[in-house]
Amino acid sequence: MPRIRTAGCLTGLGLLCAAPVFAQEGRPDYQPIPERFGYFQENEKLWESIEQGDMRPSREHAWRLFAGINQPLYPEDRNSWPIWFSWPTSAQAFAKDGQHSERVVSIRVSPQIQQIRKVKEGGADIPVNTDGPNYPVPQAVKDMYPGAISDDGSVKDGAFFVNNGDIMIAAESLSPEGFGQIREEELYKKDVLQALFEDGLSIDLTDRYISTKHMYWPVKRDGLTALPWWDNNYSPMFNGYVGYENWGTVVAIDPSADRIGEWVDIDYLYGIQNHDKTPMETRRATAQVVGLDRFYHHQVTEEDWAIFTDADKAIISQASYWLYNEPFEPGDYLVEVALHIFTKEVPTWTLQSFWWSARPDEGPYAWNRPDMEAEGPWRHYLLTEANAYKPGPDGELPIAVNPYIEGVIHPIRTNCRNCHVRAGYTPKDAPVKTGYSNPNCPDLLAALTPDDACFKGVTRSDFAWIIPDRAQ
Repeated sequence: MPRIRTAGCLTGLGLLCAAPVFAQEGRPDYQPIPERFGYFQENEKLWESIEQGDMRPSREHAWRLFAGINQPLYPEDRNSWPIWFSWPTSAQAFAKDGQHSERVVSIRVSPQIQQIRKVKEGGADIPVNTDGPNYPVPQAVKDMYPGAISDDGSVKDGAFFVNNGDIMIAAESLSPEGFGQIREEELYKKDVLQALFEDGLSIDLTDRYISTKHMYWPVKRDGLTALPWWDNNYSPMFNGYVGYENWGTVVAIDPSADRIGEWVDIDYLYGIQNHDKTPMETRRATAQVVGLDRFYHHQVTEEDWAIFTDADKAIISQASYWLYNEPFEPGDYLVEVALHIFTKEVPTWTLQSFWWSARPDEGPYAWNRPDMEAEGPWRHYLLTEANAYKPGPDGELPIAVNPYIEGVIHPIRTNCRNCHVRAGYTPKDAPVKTGYSNPNCPDLLAALTPDDACFKGVTRSDFAWIIPDRAQ
């Protein structure tokens, strides 16, 4: 059995116990996940859960991580940012020459996403086609923030948020130990990854590595804002595009709480193109009104807006124009709709993902919520986890997909582990390419391991796509 770390200061590389120093850029002082939520205290129990195939303890741990990382930094402040907001970001980790990274790696256009993807049906390989819509940057955003626009016309990454290429406003945060290893070993440099490749080496991340991806939705302070929500809108056998633009099931968020429970007609999606570049029609849906208390949310203050870079403001503003065709302003809200949390508490990693639901108490994704004292609306979200690494009776991993995050690039029949075990670096001229899939291992539910033959010749990045995607 692999050695499991328990609570203490050990890390895979012997890094110091003290959190590495990182520039705060206006952020609050770093705060860890409070001990009562169990991070790095249940490693042996987690491993037993995974080895024995009893996922209840694993899921209970995932729920605690979710609630813990979203606890308020300042409990007395009803508009406090959550704890993770004090953590270092990918912009800081992959900074070059003292400046934060501005590289654009939209999830919709990531160079690591390839089209050689298949799912199996009745023993046959079925090609996958997830061609999604296009999101041209609104001219108003280009005019307001010209310095935030890259040479290809897209918005650069900001200091706090990264450009997801659509309405979802992404924030990538790391544990200080993960940040420290990336900086200390210069994993933010592509020539370092190239040297590892030439030496036939792979990356082994510290056991204290945590990587998160938060997906926020812009909500105007006055009136109603539409939010599509996943209601099993597509069959798992569907192999086409399943992004939120096509769900049709919508709620209307009312910050005033004056109209909660009403049913209203609401418009959303503006200035978006279909995959063939023809204009996409603005959507109209009948939606029930819900309040902000059902979401993790933050009202953006003038002080927040002042510390955001122009690229941060452009990322948020393009989202509001695409969603409701109005500029985002201080006083408006950011609402969390989805979240990944990946940790290396066990050698095979814990992979858990959450999303908001209008029916959060129904179905298997609501199972195993523990009884715990935790502030916030964590019970209004659903959980999928991909902690099992052994195949099921059918020889494949179970489906584990976040409809908001993966829906814009993956089919439904995929698994977080199958994707992240592929993470790694290869140069452009390498005979075997890493990526979401490759010709040697195209099955999206296969129970792959880092030692599979299809990864021979790849510098693996230990489940972390962020490293090959963002290295400069």
